[in-house]
Amino acid sequence: MIAALGGSGLRPALAQAVDQGLVIRQLKFSGNKSFDAAILGASIATTGSTALATWPIIRSLGLGGKRYLNERAFRTDVERLKTFYRIHGYLDVLVDTAVVRTAKDAFITFRIKENEPVRVRSFEITGLDSLDDAHKVTVALPLREGQPFDRTLLLATADTLATRLQDLGYPEVRVLLGKREVNREERTADVALDVQPGVLSVIGEIHVTGTETVDTSFVRSLLATAPGRPFSSTAVGQSQRNLYRSELFRFATVRLDTAHFVAGSGVVPLTILVTDGPMHRARSTVGYGTNDCFRLGLGWTARNALGHGQIFDVAAQASKVGVGAPTLVAALRNSICSALKSDSFSIKLNYNISTSFRRPVFISPANTISLALFAERRSEFKVYQREDVGGSLTLLRETQNRIPVSLTYRLSYGRTEADNVSFCAFFNACTENDIDQLRQRRLLATLTASAVRVRVNNPLDPSRGSALTA
Repeated sequence: MIAALGGSGLRPALAQAVDQGLVIRQLKFSGNKSFDAAILGASIATTGSTALATWPIIRSLGLGGKRYLNERAFRTDVERLKTFYRIHGYLDVLVDTAVVRTAKDAFITFRIKENEPVRVRSFEITGLDSLDDAHKVTVALPLREGQPFDRTLLLATADTLATRLQDLGYPEVRVLLGKREVNREERTADVALDVQPGVLSVIGEIHVTGTETVDTSFVRSLLATAPGRPFSSTAVGQSQRNLYRSELFRFATVRLDTAHFVAGSGVVPLTILVTDGPMHRARSTVGYGTNDCFRLGLGWTARNALGHGQIFDVAAQASKVGVGAPTLVAALRNSICSALKSDSFSIKLNYNISTSFRRPVFISPANTISLALFAERRSEFKVYQREDVGGSLTLLRETQNRIPVSLTYRLSYGRTEADNVSFCAFFNACTENDIDQLRQRRLLATLTASAVRVRVNNPLDPSRGSALTA
């Protein structure tokens, strides 16, 4: 259904706007109960303008991204929506359109009548009788009885069955469509999948290619599997993640060695293709802060130190450069860094010198151990100054659920300097005895355990998911 606005004087302008493309000021869906408008919008070619270009008052200012109406693509979008619904089990869906056109703009509404979907009456999976733990394979599948006969869920179910069987040691598994009978009048579907597991297999020889610097035996030690172990697609994927986590390779992949694989043999050879990354990295930073004056930083990293994948890193940072001894420059202290003249804790340079040694494989490929030594002086503007020397030992383990768990022991020897008011306000030390203890050089030992669980859709710019830290 198409409604047009226009009088005799408007027709030439309207015809010209149609040739150039009308600006889509509204694109909405009505009657859609089973699928969100954002999902339906992604299934068609017509795209709505951005919010600033659709709000009645703001769009008059010309703001926002404008999208133009393509008449040919718009006519095809009705069939696209019908196809979308039919794939998801709504065979009797009806789609109509309502369009209001002006001289320059178009307001579009897709009117949808979903009707009752075809539902799965019976769903059978055959071919798993020989498996002892078949229940692990068939539990909580995407497609179930009573649901709409969604063909995308049928494909997802076949993929889920194949993935689970590959994790159980069946790399040659095949999942075929055994039966698909649809009764359109009764709106029912009878579906069956035939699973052919293949031969239970183990890992065979592992070939490493591509590396020129890293020893191939160390590459193999990073893997979550080894020759003779049962084949598991999860272990193969974890092996590839371990290779990247080592920071030694620019590219890494673990896959089936097709050149040496014999179908039905029960032995799966693997090939590891890696490309070495830069083995050395130098870095430097320069900055300025109101409470720090100038800040400098230098660092150097050596990867594959001692030839077994260890990473050696040295870093040094300094702040209050130009106002703190021994880098005092009177001209800076009296000009751009004059805010620090009244701070008694800014008469000395702040610094941090650290060195760390990390081994990516410690007893197990999932474990990483790190040793660090440091010396530092840090201060907070008009609050305190802390001097420390010490070291730390950290054990990091990534669990099977990809949750990193770390245990750190830190030992330091240092002292804190502040006035009595700051000690009481910020350190909760208000008596002379407590203050004297903090001002004396003393040992401080801490033991810290942490776990992080991140489940987000995008690690850089997440829009949904969760991040839990303990």
